[in-house]
Amino acid sequence: MGEYKRNKIKTVWEIIQRIENWPTALAMRLFRSQRAGMRLLAFRDGFNMVLRTGTRDWDVLHEIAFARSYGRAFDFVSRQPAGASVLDLGGNIGLFSLTCARRAPGARVFAYEPGPPNFRMFEINCLANPDPGARIELRREAVGGTAREDNWFFDEANPGGSGLFGQQGKPCRVKIAAFAEVVASLPRPIALVKIDVEGAEYEILEQTSPETWRDIPAISLELHEDPRDRMTNPIFLDRMRALGFTIEEESVCSYFLHRSQ
Repeated sequence: MGEYKRNKIKTVWEIIQRIENWPTALAMRLFRSQRAGMRLLAFRDGFNMVLRTGTRDWDVLHEIAFARSYGRAFDFVSRQPAGASVLDLGGNIGLFSLTCARRAPGARVFAYEPGPPNFRMFEINCLANPDPGARIELRREAVGGTAREDNWFFDEANPGGSGLFGQQGKPCRVKIAAFAEVVASLPRPIALVKIDVEGAEYEILEQTSPETWRDIPAISLELHEDPRDRMTNPIFLDRMRALGFTIEEESVCSYFLHRSQ
């Protein structure tokens, strides 16, 4: 039996074990062409997640809840002192923020999601999880290198891949906050910054001073291709190392950056 088949069987078994209404979850997992709508998945540990059918919302859930793609980041957050701040850039439907709030009950989570469809889903998922949801401050803004307004492109099939540099999808005008100003506004201490901004990470790196980065002890980073084709992934990571971060690969598609103790 191949590794892919073993992992697929393991995921199906874990879905059955962890989700009360597992037939609904399996239908979302197996039938991606379902008619557009929403489904509530009720986990046996009390966590609830509302996903959109006919989209890649399931993939987001799979990466975080089953493939554990942010495992190092969540473990790090769970060890931080009460009152520490977590910054979630590219909040999407709220899964990362809610997981942080559950893993670290004393943490304060500040999430930025500019797209109206994703923002509404994030709000719904906070309502579906009132305890951790109450400890999340959600702001309908993008975050980039400089403050401005610009177009944000919504991809209906892949909402999590929507962003400022989209090549397809419906555009809408959004406010963009400067990364340095967002970090400066956070209550101290800062625990972690998660960056999944579909290519805007390059302008954030280029337009943010080393002083701002020194205030950040750890970063959970999903690294994309540079939309302006001026910097490669290895160069980006080398520049983060030069700012004092040690880089570890997460299990699926992201990196965990942290400063040596």
